[in-house]
Amino acid sequence: MFRTCLLATTAAAVLAFGTLITTTPAQAQCTARFTCDPGVSPVCWFRLFYRNGNSSVFTVPAGGQRRIFGLSPGERYCSSNRGTPGFQCNAQRIRMAC
Repeated sequence: MFRTCLLATTAAAVLAFGTLITTTPAQAQCTARFTCDPGVSPVCWFRLFYRNGNSSVFTVPAGGQRRIFGLSPGERYCSSNRGTPGFQCNAQRIRMAC
């Protein structure tokens, strides 16, 4: 009886751990839409700050949008219509769908 109970407990723990592992990557699969209003500049510049310490820069044409996939909750961005935002900008939290 004890052995059967131990096996059932071990199986439940393995299933719970497997579920935890499979849900963790899904949390990092968020998307966000970045837009650029027309009329101010021909493009808008965006700098994304990732939680791992890296950053990336991209542009969006005026009146356009760009969807970014694979973001994680808590990541931040800066934007500008006058050139690439620096590292010392007033970063805002990215509004995203997860």
